[in-house]
Amino acid sequence: MTDKVTHKRSNHSAAKKRYLKLIDSVKPQHEFDNKKTPSPPDYNDKKFWASFLGDDGFHLLSPDCKEMNEKKEFDVFYIHPTGFFDQCWNAPFDEESAAYERTSSHLASQASAFAQSCNIFTPYYRQATYYSFFDIASSGSMALDIAYTDIANAFKVYLEKYNQGRPFFIAGHSQGALHGQRLIHEHVSKNTSRDLFIAAYLIGYILPIKYFDGLYPDLSISQSPNDQQVIISWSTGTEGFSRSRAKSLFWTPNGWKKEKMEQPLVCNHPLSWDQRREWIEDESNISIRLKSSTLFLNDYHAKSHSHAKLSIDKIKNLSLFARLSQNYMIETKGTLIDKVASFTVDGDLHNLDIALFWGSLRNNIRVRANAFIKK
Repeated sequence: MTDKVTHKRSNHSAAKKRYLKLIDSVKPQHEFDNKKTPSPPDYNDKKFWASFLGDDGFHLLSPDCKEMNEKKEFDVFYIHPTGFFDQCWNAPFDEESAAYERTSSHLASQASAFAQSCNIFTPYYRQATYYSFFDIASSGSMALDIAYTDIANAFKVYLEKYNQGRPFFIAGHSQGALHGQRLIHEHVSKNTSRDLFIAAYLIGYILPIKYFDGLYPDLSISQSPNDQQVIISWSTGTEGFSRSRAKSLFWTPNGWKKEKMEQPLVCNHPLSWDQRREWIEDESNISIRLKSSTLFLNDYHAKSHSHAKLSIDKIKNLSLFARLSQNYMIETKGTLIDKVASFTVDGDLHNLDIALFWGSLRNNIRVRANAFIKK
């Protein structure tokens, strides 16, 4: 037993060293300069969409069935997380870059949960580099503003040109969730688009409850599996995981703030879809594993597109239990978590926020969509 504990501690320490080295390696060498940002996209041009109505692609991958690209009754506007790890503040549009390939991996492992019920609209955008979230000055927030400008413009084009009256979800993870929070404040809440808005899954980024009513006076925090016009969120860690000293950038209408990551946050149980704080194992849930024909998924220093073949597999014969903890996180345990925990930084399962609960999310999307029809 002692040898196993020592081995786990060694793995955790090695993972943390690699993580700190990565952060340092992607720090831009100059302060943000708006004149040096990449040219903005034109979302009337399909080349600026990573997934689109009728397209084949990685967003249609499934571990247990063949998802088709025929038109669905519902849409999702999906905002992918950070895939840009470079020493400039915003990502250019380069189809041969590793950042583009990482967007493909996010479509496969995250957006694919929506494919059974929704047409998936995913804009490429001038995403802020990963270091933006660690910047102690204002360059990081200015890079995030540029990224959000693209998201807002894409959403406007989506509503005006592509939506055609279909009910829609908004979804995002990490940087994508942060932009989604702002998007809903500015373009859904107290706007005519609210009438078609079903729910938002804004996962893997803090949403302090103290700001909720001010940002979304006509929306609610979801309390049940079929609530409508609500926001759903969670972040995941191993049992006992804590972020007590950490702070995160958070956007408000009054500007950017640094907010504690441990405070009352919007957090929903992704197996029960309510606020219960007990351990739950849902045997109908599917946890997935993203597979690649190359090692690019583990190489954050890669610059070029490897054109890897991607697939997602169902993880079998491993248990997963989850509960909503006192510090507004989702704690997890079980043999599946034992398998992956040693490769995390102190038990943070941020990269698996969706993959662990992929099947439960797919089921809940269908439940909320059907409830929208019946309301």
